[in-house]
Amino acid sequence: MISKEKVGRVMADLNGYELTHKKIMDSGKANFLKDGYERANLRKICKDAGVTTGAFYRHFNDKEDLFISLVDPLAKELLGFYNKFEEESFQNIEKNCGEDLSKINIEGSIESALYMFSKKDLFNLLIYKSYGTKYDNFIELLVEKEDINRHKAFQIISKKKNIKSEVPKNAMHLLNHAYINALCEIIIHSQTEEEVKLNTRIVSKFFYDGWEKLRGF
Repeated sequence: MISKEKVGRVMADLNGYELTHKKIMDSGKANFLKDGYERANLRKICKDAGVTTGAFYRHFNDKEDLFISLVDPLAKELLGFYNKFEEESFQNIEKNCGEDLSKINIEGSIESALYMFSKKDLFNLLIYKSYGTKYDNFIELLVEKEDINRHKAFQIISKKKNIKSEVPKNAMHLLNHAYINALCEIIIHSQTEEEVKLNTRIVSKFFYDGWEKLRGF
């Protein structure tokens, strides 16, 4: 049977470990925001956290491991938003040829933008401060998903309505890139949730109305 004294020591060590872990995470976040991943200095991260480099390596394998620990949950959530609205969009297309697609896309963009705005610092790290990590092309991943989904939607609706509509893939990619970048800028530069809602609605409607004119339906 484990003594109460030993249990107390284990709990104290665990709490100490968690506290150190949080200090490193907080310091890493601050330094990555200031300098970006590539230029951030591991020794400074440790110094600002009040820990030795030896203590750091008991929590993370290296600087990139720390960065990934900060942004990975948000990256997965953002991809989850895409999968959710992709499913809703294609259900709408199958059901009524995309008649409510504009509303689904605009409201979905607002919902995801508001959530990312609530985690602006981590979003900033993921999108703009991740050069040198596995996430340094994350915007391109989002654009590729947008390319695939929009091309698929065009094909399905064209077939259902028996209308030939073709947008060159390069043009589609450029427009999707502009759209994703615009949403990212809104999240980073907005000061309030109302500003996020308003600007996301305007930008999303601008692009969606443009897509309607391009595809002719």
